[in-house]
Amino acid sequence: MELKQLRYFLGVCDAGSIAQAARALHIAQPALSRQIAALEAELGVTLFTRLPRGVAPTRPGEALRERALDILGRANAVGEQVRVASRGLAGTLRIGVMPGYSGIPQLAAAILKLHEASPAVEVRIEAMHSAEQLDQLHRHELDLGILAWRSPLDAAFAGVPIFDDRMALALPADWPQARRKKPLWLRDLAGKPLLVFPRERSPVHYDKMVQACAAAGVRPAQCKVSVTDSLTMAGMVAAGLGYAIAPLSFQRQWAAQVAFRPAVDLDIPFTLELVGLAQRHDPLSVHFLRIWQSANPPRPG
Repeated sequence: MELKQLRYFLGVCDAGSIAQAARALHIAQPALSRQIAALEAELGVTLFTRLPRGVAPTRPGEALRERALDILGRANAVGEQVRVASRGLAGTLRIGVMPGYSGIPQLAAAILKLHEASPAVEVRIEAMHSAEQLDQLHRHELDLGILAWRSPLDAAFAGVPIFDDRMALALPADWPQARRKKPLWLRDLAGKPLLVFPRERSPVHYDKMVQACAAAGVRPAQCKVSVTDSLTMAGMVAAGLGYAIAPLSFQRQWAAQVAFRPAVDLDIPFTLELVGLAQRHDPLSVHFLRIWQSANPPRPG
């Protein structure tokens, strides 16, 4: 059974005549009769009673008419849904976000505008480090990522800058170094336990931290607690287990429990970006990027 046959069948039901239906459907009458006969043969029933003038649906024909209207209605809806998706107005948008950055106002502003413009779109936010995001973007498991530390030489990705951040020392608020007024140096924390997460979670971040310590001649004591992300690390600092090298912007969330202090010999700036595949033309991602740019004008040069 084909959708075309169901349309022909409904056309005959509406016209009450094969001849009139053929004219309305722009098909030859013998061809329409063959289509109806083929449908009857497939179903093993008689669909129309022949009248002196025209035809009328039999009881099986009435049953098929009801089902055919439903089936063709669903088929039309599928077509419309596909067309909507092709314009980026439906579907699920998967966005990766570096831990600690899900509350950035630029993301919230763009999502609110997206829901106003396209209520059928679902947004799924997943927290993960930059290296994992880049891997999932490559494998099309994410559509976009909010991340840092990507190589500018990798032409597979394109990014929109969000804001500039820098690494600072995150110290338990009750440590003497946290309360000191004079400038802080990395060497002032020599021998104190440094909280880190495994290198594979964020290789660039890890390597820059190790390089900074080596350049300052600091050999920190390793904390025996392993953490998996920056937010957990900040919580462990707040608990007094050690210090960390963490984004300065985190002080907005942890100011009451953790002291974030720049260090004279710690110079690790980085730019947070909204990143996607340069050659992937996903309509929903493109639609969201347009909305992002309208909700968040470019930063002044």
